[in-house]
Amino acid sequence: MPRWIRFGVLVLVAVAACATEDKGFTVLATTGTSIPSVATTTTSRPMVTTTAGRAPVYEGQIAHAAADVVVYPAPNSPIESRVIPALTILGSPAVFPVLEGPVEGWIKVSIPGRPNEATGWVEADQFTFSKVDQRIEVDLAASTLTLFVGGEAVITTSVSIGSPENPTPQGTFFVTDIVELTDATGPWGPHALGLSARSDTITEFNGGDGIIGIHGTNRPDRIGDPVSLGCVRVPNEIITEIAREVQLGIPVVIK
Repeated sequence: MPRWIRFGVLVLVAVAACATEDKGFTVLATTGTSIPSVATTTTSRPMVTTTAGRAPVYEGQIAHAAADVVVYPAPNSPIESRVIPALTILGSPAVFPVLEGPVEGWIKVSIPGRPNEATGWVEADQFTFSKVDQRIEVDLAASTLTLFVGGEAVITTSVSIGSPENPTPQGTFFVTDIVELTDATGPWGPHALGLSARSDTITEFNGGDGIIGIHGTNRPDRIGDPVSLGCVRVPNEIITEIAREVQLGIPVVIK
């Protein structure tokens, strides 16, 4: 009996390689050509463009950075919380789900890294914005992953989750990287999605800081078992399909 069920018709998303160095992987990122984009106006003060005298609402959209992003604890705060590089550790362009705003030219965003589910305020005029209608949900109790497009479940699959010693963290996160692995037969399979989440038990792994991912596997016989170091393992044919469909920045709810 197949471990996955497909519903409806998947919405195709244009995907392009944005890094080709021989690092054992190729970073994939959506081109965004089919996604409505909202540009902002750059002035001496953070301002947001208006349409017919009305400011756009960025809540629920994805903010795309073109340079390093300074994060603040509140709008107009003189204190910097942190600086997020324009590229992730894997070379993907930085993206930030917008939670609130604009407020006087500032937006509240989700940011990757520790602590999990961290947020901060950034100046809106440094970003372009896109709308998304995708999300991923991982049900730890059922050991399943579901991809939703436009509110409709289009893929559901059994997965392996973290072991009791290294559990998969719960919360609302987002996709930071879409990666094609050079060795499709390796432990991470042919594709992987990097998430904003970090392990609660592992602070360093394979050059990273305990990044939680959704990836393939070379042990399909263990799908459904809680045996990973915290990542979500997906059958290889399904992670390939997911990687070709999803966009950077989409929400990933693990519960």
